[in-house]
Amino acid sequence: MRVVTGLVLLFGTSIGAPFAQQKPDFSGHWVMVSPPEGAGQEQVVTQDATTLTVAPAAGGQGQVLVYKLDGTESRTVLPQSVMISKAAWTGNQLTITSTSAAPGGQTLDQTLVWSLDGEGRLVIEVQLTRTGMPPTKTTMVYRKQ
Repeated sequence: MRVVTGLVLLFGTSIGAPFAQQKPDFSGHWVMVSPPEGAGQEQVVTQDATTLTVAPAAGGQGQVLVYKLDGTESRTVLPQSVMISKAAWTGNQLTITSTSAAPGGQTLDQTLVWSLDGEGRLVIEVQLTRTGMPPTKTTMVYRKQ
């Protein structure tokens, strides 16, 4: 019985290994296609084993954001505040949670869920919660340039 159990564990482990879900690489030059009010906005994403960096495309305006992919805090100095973020993988999705506090006690909590759809488009589900306001949700879809 022990031999059979050992073989089942051995084969079960080796059979499952090739099917383990691999984390996607979000690197690329991305152009927003949805929602319509953001269509045409561009961003450049670079990703390695330890970080995800999001930057405006050449000539674009905006903040460069760097997220650590090991679950430790990332700090980004913004014009009016400091944003503290943590990134975590769940299967093939990357969830980034961020909090920033502006002068006067206003806070902004943000959750971004990054994934690639079946067409290879970058999908970012966004939930924003601002002090004194109801949460808002939107989904941004980008195609690779």
